[in-house]
Amino acid sequence: MIQTAPKTPTEILEAALGRERQAYEFYSKLADNCRIEGIKELLEKLRDEEQKHIQMIDKMLTQVRLGHEPV
Repeated sequence: MIQTAPKTPTEILEAALGRERQAYEFYSKLADNCRIEGIKELLEKLRDEEQKHIQMIDKMLTQVRLGHEPV
């Protein structure tokens, strides 16, 4: 199946949100399985940054869906 590039603001934000969620899960799984404390802390920080991105994009997506300019 060939995917087309997202074109509308909603499609773009939904695609970005999906990628951020994938990254969050990636870092979460790595952190859960890591036994080296310094690396585990780094992975947890990266995971937490992805959570911030998810929240930011989710807010923007809500604004777009309501017909407002994303802030």
